[in-house]
Amino acid sequence: MRQVSIYSEKDQFKPGEDVSGHIVVSTDKTFTCNRIILKLRGKEYTHYQAGKVHVSETHDHLDYEITIWEGGEIHSGEARFDYGFKLPNELPPTHNGFYGEIDYSVEAVVEVDRANDPKSKFKLIVVGQSPSYIPEPLDRLPLREEKEHIHAEIPTDIIRPKKGLVVKFLVKERSRIKCVRLDIVKREDIVCQGRNLDSKTGFSEKHIPITFNEFDRWIEESVHEDWSSIVPFEGKLIKTTLFLKVVLELGLSFDPFIEFPLRLSGEGEKEEDLFDTIEMDLGW
Repeated sequence: MRQVSIYSEKDQFKPGEDVSGHIVVSTDKTFTCNRIILKLRGKEYTHYQAGKVHVSETHDHLDYEITIWEGGEIHSGEARFDYGFKLPNELPPTHNGFYGEIDYSVEAVVEVDRANDPKSKFKLIVVGQSPSYIPEPLDRLPLREEKEHIHAEIPTDIIRPKKGLVVKFLVKERSRIKCVRLDIVKREDIVCQGRNLDSKTGFSEKHIPITFNEFDRWIEESVHEDWSSIVPFEGKLIKTTLFLKVVLELGLSFDPFIEFPLRLSGEGEKEEDLFDTIEMDLGW
């Protein structure tokens, strides 16, 4: 009996981080091993169905091997082999979308002559890089859109860690209005063999009932979300972006909606905070 198991010190890693762990080889009889290697694989994959034909495209982000042990006798019992390697700095995160996926794996292979090579694999979860800080323009103006019976406005298209997104909307009077729905949507754009496709996935919904007394006046709400869990990224074949979708839900009719593209900012000193500090120093 020959078995191999691979373990890592963490479940998730960021691009540029060191990955470390160990391999355990178990055997009930001493045998000669040619070598022990790690196979590192990372694949960005897009696909779609065109009639009866399935079309796909692939780009490799990781595709190489690391020798962990040069070989020799492995005695009965358990033998441990440590490993470590560094991830490239520019890796898109693990992704599972409608038209595309990004998967990473690490496989330990014990190579032996005239027998099946014992193997063990685990999925390497790569998380998105923290976005860079985006300063707020000093001359910013609210973003406002209109669509049939719904008007919507946001003070900024920049969303920040640990802060909610403020949304204002106004509903024009009409029949069969149920509510206004605020959605945070992640859009996936892919390239596959020269064709461009997209899909949208909602991450949160907030429903605001509308009564007769609330027609034709502005209502303010705030959307809170763990923005770090939906960091946008751009790979070789896949790109994701964030949107705010303001939907007027109607009975027995098409729901008009307004979309605002959003930008996710990282941590940093906000210009308005700096301006407030200057005001205090001057005694204003």
